[in-house]
Parts: sequence; structure tokens; C-alpha cells
Amino acid sequence: MKIEYRSDYFDDPDAKASFERYAKAVFGLDFTKWKDRGLWDDQYKPFSAFVDGECVASICVYPSEMRVGGKRMLGAQLLTVGTLPEYRQLGIQRAIWEMAHAWILRECDFVFLFTDESAAGFYERLGLKRQPEFYETVACPKVHRQTDQSLRKLNLDIDADYAIVERLANEREMVSDRLGFYTPKLLMFMFVYLYQSQIYYVEHIDTLIVAEEEGDRLRIHDIVAARTPRLSAIEGFLAHFNKNEVEFLFCTDRLGIDQPVKKRAEDSLLFVNNDFELDGEFVFPFSIRA
Repeated sequence: MKIEYRSDYFDDPDAKASFERYAKAVFGLDFTKWKDRGLWDDQYKPFSAFVDGECVASICVYPSEMRVGGKRMLGAQLLTVGTLPEYRQLGIQRAIWEMAHAWILRECDFVFLFTDESAAGFYERLGLKRQPEFYETVACPKVHRQTDQSLRKLNLDIDADYAIVERLANEREMVSDRLGFYTPKLLMFMFVYLYQSQIYYVEHIDTLIVAEEEGDRLRIHDIVAARTPRLSAIEGFLAHFNKNEVEFLFCTDRLGIDQPVKKRAEDSLLFVNNDFELDGEFVFPFSIRA
């Protein structure tokens, strides 16, 4: 069996189509909506193994402009990491990682990814380490304000609503100085695939809020605006849902929250390499977990 290792091949229609078949087979991921919206870009960088012209394993790197502890950095997120079942246990992923890692060391400042317990051992063998995460919660405000009337849920199938989301994704200020990111097309992937029913627009402050209702909790995945609002500016939005608790699934240093309660994040496992350094407790924004 001859294995061909390739990168930077998305300008090859046949190879790109084979990668898409691989992604659908391994992850059930259909890129059609992302492509149709013109969101596929060169930042999504593949490192893959091919057998007889078919992609059988891959690691994709998506570099994100980030702020970590107030410093501008480039973080390399690992995505669509997998191997077709019949090609596992052959050392292919190790060879792909060596190729991807060499590029990351040249071009990026650190590595991060999100996974589950079933794959944790693989990443530990690659030399990555588990990083605990903690997010902040507050009691949900109970006061309603007149400005609540300006909020509405957006529908991405409506062109005008999609235009609002795309504009703010590109204009956004990083939601946190402690740990934030700016990658508009990756954020749009999250909106199109994962958040399509959770996007609210607060018109009077020109702000998107990604909000998930879960029992008596309101989980805020992201706040997207040209200037991140303070907590006081979105209290009416939060009170609208009449929940007991609000969870902020990103670092809240720009919101001005007074005495939040910390909770351990259990939704996924974060792995980083030794080049990532940030003191204290923190959480990577949930809206980067593509």
C-alpha cells in the first residue's frame, strides 16, 4: 500500500472532493452550506494521507488571531482529525502530525483543540496536555427594560438577517482581552452549522448574542459586537428569558461582572501544547469549538 502525504491541495478539485468525502464518512460533516456561502478560505489548512487518490486520514489546522493574557497571538486549532476505520493503527496519524506540527512551529504561537475522553489518549501521546477550563455564572437579572423590545431572533435563511450576522462577525471586537479570538469565517461556520437557532440581535446596541436555554439556565456562548457591551447593557436581554442563572461560556473580563461564581467546564476536553501559557482559571470561547 502506497501512502501519499499532501498539504495545500484544496486548489485540486479532485483532492478537495476526496477530503469532503472523508469528512462526511468520519464526522458526518457536509461542507455544502459553508461553500455555498463563500466561507471556505485558505486559512483552513489540510495535512492529509491519500491512498489511490482517496483521502484516508487528515489533520486540518485553522489558525485564529487571538488575544491571550492581553497579547496578540496566533493559535493553531486542530480540526477534522481522524482516519477511515480500515486505515487505523498503521501510524498514519503520527506521520500526518509530524508534518502539521512542523508547519505550526513555523507559523503559529501555540496549539489547541477540543475532543472527548475517547480520543484523549491519542493527543496525550502526541505530547499535548489536558487543560481544565472554568466559566463564570451569575444570577439572572429579573428586571425588564423597555429596550427589550429591540431584541429578535435571527433567521439565517433571510438575506437581511444573514447580512447582519456576517457584518458583525467581521466587525467584532474580541469579546475578551484575557482569552478572545477573531476569525470571522470560522465564526460564521459556527453560526451556519451550530448556532442557527440561537442567534439573537439586540438592535439598540447593534449586538449579536448567542444564547442557549437549558432548564433553568441561560448559556451565553458569545457576544458579537463592534464594541463589547457591559453587563448592564444586556441585563434586559438576559431577564427576557426568566431563568435562574446565566452561564457565560467565555472569559467575561470586558463585561464588568461583579463577584461571579466559577464552574468547571465539562462539555468537552481542551488540549494545548506547552507553548500555551495563561495563569489562573479561564475558558476558551465556546464559539471557537468548530
